[in-house]
Amino acid sequence: MTTITKQIRSAAGRLYRSALLPFFTLLLLASLWADTVYQEDQARDIARFEAVMHSHAMARTLAEHAGHILRQADHATQLFKLKYEETGGTLRLAEFSKKNGLLDSLMPSRLELPIALLDAEGNVVDKQHGYFAANMAQEAFFKTLAGSTDDTALTSNPMVEPKTKKWQVQIARRLNHADGRFAGAILLMIDPAYFVDDYDRLHLGAKGLVMLTSRDTGLSIGRVDETLFISDQLDFVAPADPTAIPEELKFNRPYDNVPRIYSFREMPRYSLVAVVGNSEATEMANFVRQRRLNYLSMVLAGAAILGFAVLLGRQSRRLRSSMRDATEAQQMMRAAGDASLDAMFIMKACRSGSRNGEVLDFTLLDVNERAARILRHPRGEVLGLRIGELLPHWKDEGFIDKYRMVLDTGKPMEEEIETQPPGEEMLWLRHQIVAIEDGVAVTVRNITARKRSELEIRKSQAELTALMDASPLGLIRTDRDFHCTYVNRTFEAITGLAREKARDDGWMCAVHPDDRDVLREALQHLAGTRTPYQDSLRCLQPDGTLVWTSIKIAPILVDSRIDGFVCTLEDITVVRKSVMALRESEARLRTITDTLPAMVAYVDQEEIYRFNNLAYEREFSRTGLNVVGLSVQETVGGQRYEFLRPYIRRALHGETLTFEEDGESENEGVLRTYEVVYIPQFDADGATVIGFHVMRQDISAQKREKQRLLKLSQVDALTGLTNRAGFLQRLNESMLYCRDNASMMAVMYMDIDRFKPVNDTYGHAVGDALLKAFSARLTHTMRASDTVARLGGDEFTIIMERISRADDASILAGKIVKAMQAPFELDGITVSVSTSIGLTYYSDEDLSPAELLKRADVLLYDAKQAGRNTYRAGALLPDAA
Repeated sequence: MTTITKQIRSAAGRLYRSALLPFFTLLLLASLWADTVYQEDQARDIARFEAVMHSHAMARTLAEHAGHILRQADHATQLFKLKYEETGGTLRLAEFSKKNGLLDSLMPSRLELPIALLDAEGNVVDKQHGYFAANMAQEAFFKTLAGSTDDTALTSNPMVEPKTKKWQVQIARRLNHADGRFAGAILLMIDPAYFVDDYDRLHLGAKGLVMLTSRDTGLSIGRVDETLFISDQLDFVAPADPTAIPEELKFNRPYDNVPRIYSFREMPRYSLVAVVGNSEATEMANFVRQRRLNYLSMVLAGAAILGFAVLLGRQSRRLRSSMRDATEAQQMMRAAGDASLDAMFIMKACRSGSRNGEVLDFTLLDVNERAARILRHPRGEVLGLRIGELLPHWKDEGFIDKYRMVLDTGKPMEEEIETQPPGEEMLWLRHQIVAIEDGVAVTVRNITARKRSELEIRKSQAELTALMDASPLGLIRTDRDFHCTYVNRTFEAITGLAREKARDDGWMCAVHPDDRDVLREALQHLAGTRTPYQDSLRCLQPDGTLVWTSIKIAPILVDSRIDGFVCTLEDITVVRKSVMALRESEARLRTITDTLPAMVAYVDQEEIYRFNNLAYEREFSRTGLNVVGLSVQETVGGQRYEFLRPYIRRALHGETLTFEEDGESENEGVLRTYEVVYIPQFDADGATVIGFHVMRQDISAQKREKQRLLKLSQVDALTGLTNRAGFLQRLNESMLYCRDNASMMAVMYMDIDRFKPVNDTYGHAVGDALLKAFSARLTHTMRASDTVARLGGDEFTIIMERISRADDASILAGKIVKAMQAPFELDGITVSVSTSIGLTYYSDEDLSPAELLKRADVLLYDAKQAGRNTYRAGALLPDAA
């Protein structure tokens, strides 16, 4: 831990010394650049503010110029109004705009502004310098002037050419008769291009923009250099940055790709905005030029600082390198020893106490950590001590003699020896001894684990040989060329071939001559594909006895390369005879079962088909699928399997079952009914079920006949409704469902009022026709889920299942009563009857079907007593209320 701490401190010191100068240099450069960038940001903000102020001053000059012209135009309309009204409406434009006339006193004559005089109906009675519609009564300005008595000019900015989006500033003023009535209007038009095209007091730089925008219409007219443009797509807003200059604005959609610094001046009286944008490159040119000079100065200063720092760093590295080389030279040997996988001893011959200079022991000069662990002392404590004193058993085992011999002969020695420390297990060491100046260098490696592994491997090989010799399977091992290297005793017993004769290619002599070529081809294929091979093979013993065997061959792979092959032989002669006998027995069984009309099959305890007869195969092998070997679910499909699964479980638990199964025939696609019998098969001791037999018989014809007879017994022959028997069965089922599911139902008992007079008057044929018509109308009135029955004569019943409210049944009873009031047309005879109904409810009472029907009958009697043509409902159940 102390060493690690020293290393960390040393590394931290080196890092501090090497990083101090670069860190200080970078900090100085970062400070200088940060200050420069900050100063440049301040200079840029100042330059931009001055540019905005410049644009704003120019926009204000443009606004003042345009405002002056527009005010003069306003005065011109006022002057015309005064003269027009003084002359009683006789003043015309020619006199007003003549040279040195009234108009020239206010407006420059070179403008030649379009001007028009309109009468009270909006007709243009006089005009100059422009095109005007013959009648302008529908124009917004005219309607405004006609409806207002204010003596003020009306200014607007209409579009005069939709195709080019050209627009004009329009100034109009009301004219009055002497009595104050509306006499018309004077209209004056000014092209805004005049303000942006001819006004030369705006000294813009290259790519500068000057523009007038109408707040009312969004139309703009402007000039970039010598190019005039008109647009209705330009829109501008104040900058989103809250610290931006208030006089600055930004375009949502710039006119072109030239960056500009824009400013504006509002002209609220005329709904105009004057906008001036100077090229950002022109306005910021001085700032950019000065910034480049400043950055260049900083780059040069930074280069000088870096150069000086590099020189200082180089000198510092040279000094540190010299110190490091000296330290590394001292530690190199130590690091090499500590990193070695071997224990290293550097020892000097010890002759102390010897009379003739004979080496008695060796003194330790240096050891690595692994050697210190062998000595079981810290490294610092063993230096200077004798090896014989620290490890006395090494001296007894001849280690010191070997060191002395190497020192005397000068020949290195390498060997593996055994040693046993006192009270410990035997160790195996591999040591190398090399002579040095008056001493030896020894490396020692503990190879005990490897030696023990080798012993374990030899032991495992012996056990494996014994195991293979005792195996009931014949075993063969070959090399990669299929030359036999080993066979066990079972192989000798199966083939009658001795182990010595089976080596190399001799083992092939045990194979029947007719099977040898097939085996050789299989072996070649196995060598190429590395896929294990398995087959039945005939062996021929020397006495001519034929032995059937099951042979399996697999490659031995070492690092993905074939190192040989392993082959097993199993004597299956007896098994083969048993299989042949079993196949003959199965063939006889199949012949018998294939003659049966029923479908017969056997399923094991894993639900896998193991046998089926021809009828079963025809049913389930429509696509050519072989049933044997497949599971029941795969054969019959998921839906049918879910139905069969409970029966299969019961059969596998030892129960004999008989049940019916409905489904489509696999071959014909027809819905059929089968009678299925499951008979469990027990094992020899009769305790465990190992499968079950299946017998399926098509009983569709019998089933249909039974259903037909049942239906005939439950249908009324005259009306086609359910008869009494069918009604009682359905009533019993409905009451059972209500009890099990906490549901509610209603039962109606009804008859035809005054049916007997109709039957007696018109005869039984008309009576039967009335019963049929009554039944049809009743069925049409009821829900499709309701059961309508005729009990006999003119008595009918209805079962309404799964009703949520009692009112549902009573409302339907009222509908029935109303429906039966309509006359019945019966083969030219019109009959009018009505019906009376008794209505009762049922949920989960302890009541029989007969008692429930009796309740409805009593309520029917109450309806009769109430005058017929009505219904009476019983008391509501608690849940229904």
